[in-house]
Amino acid sequence: MAKLPEMTREEEAEFWKTHSAADYWDDMEEVDLRVHPRVKSPRDLSRRCLVCDDVLLFRYRDRDAADGRVTFHHLMEFYCRQGHGVWLATEVAKEVRAVEAVLALREEPVWQLAEMPELEPVAA
Repeated sequence: MAKLPEMTREEEAEFWKTHSAADYWDDMEEVDLRVHPRVKSPRDLSRRCLVCDDVLLFRYRDRDAADGRVTFHHLMEFYCRQGHGVWLATEVAKEVRAVEAVLALREEPVWQLAEMPELEPVAA
């Protein structure tokens, strides 16, 4: 049997597209999977609206961020068919927040030497 190489998550995703898990049985460990008693079907695992408890639908949209200075293309967002709200997918929301944080850092004032206050000498 082949030995599984060390990989990042991205590398692992690409790896399993072209390899069979059957070649790596000895390298794997058994996992005990328990499903909550209320989960009766895959529909029970779907994201749900916090207001009406209806299953959220999803679509891909373009969205502006950082006060319209950046446009993200093809972002996954979830929405309630009853109109109770629209939410970005968790991973997407993290990326948008990270970009906005970086742009906010760039907005900090850049002090020029001429704007710096005079330093007072310190006695030795």
